[in-house]
Amino acid sequence: MDYTFDNFCGRDPSHLIEVAEFKNCRLTAPTAEAFLAMCKAAQQDGIDLAPASSFRDFDRQLTIWNEKYMGDRTVLDNHGQPVNIGQLTGIEAAYAILYWSALPGFSRHHWGTDLDVYSPALMPENYELQLVAAEYDKDGIFHPLTQWLDQNMEKFGFYRPFTDDARVRVGSELWHISYRSEAEKFLPFVTRKNIEDLIRSSPIAGKYCLLNMVDELYDDYIINETNKDQHFNT
Repeated sequence: MDYTFDNFCGRDPSHLIEVAEFKNCRLTAPTAEAFLAMCKAAQQDGIDLAPASSFRDFDRQLTIWNEKYMGDRTVLDNHGQPVNIGQLTGIEAAYAILYWSALPGFSRHHWGTDLDVYSPALMPENYELQLVAAEYDKDGIFHPLTQWLDQNMEKFGFYRPFTDDARVRVGSELWHISYRSEAEKFLPFVTRKNIEDLIRSSPIAGKYCLLNMVDELYDDYIINETNKDQHFNT
């Protein structure tokens, strides 16, 4: 399938299908097929694998960004501690947000090829999922899932685009997996011009700061957020 720029930036989800096995899960058809096959294999090994988040549209990503920039949503630093956005300059606030959240229009969650995953069976009763490193690291409740993915996800075409060895300025996400062959089809849309055009055309908080950061956004964040294998990095 040939994808469009509106598919890429989360404004047109017509390239996606509903994955009936899970609530509120939309993916490209090849991604869904591969993910369901991986879920079945995990189940056979005693691992309950499910999506916590899949497709996220442009407007949702814009809301997340604007709420963080305006101080209406918590922003965490690289140690998982809250940041006082009100004490930062506009550019400093953008840096803080970008550590965990992609620029609207450039989130991999727009594509339908990427998922945040967890294991419901490993959660204690009344536990609220956080999607933080402590849950997936050695002593975390989802560490068995982390180990299973380490050993098996590549067999099904998945990999982690956000890892410590693949990025510099954004956080490591052990819960975020990507279906490589489909995700690579969106990479031609990653250009400086598209970054600038999306910022200019959107009611995004910090617009003028971001317009002065286009080159840096492209080099240090957008590239790193889209294709880790070429040291291309929420």
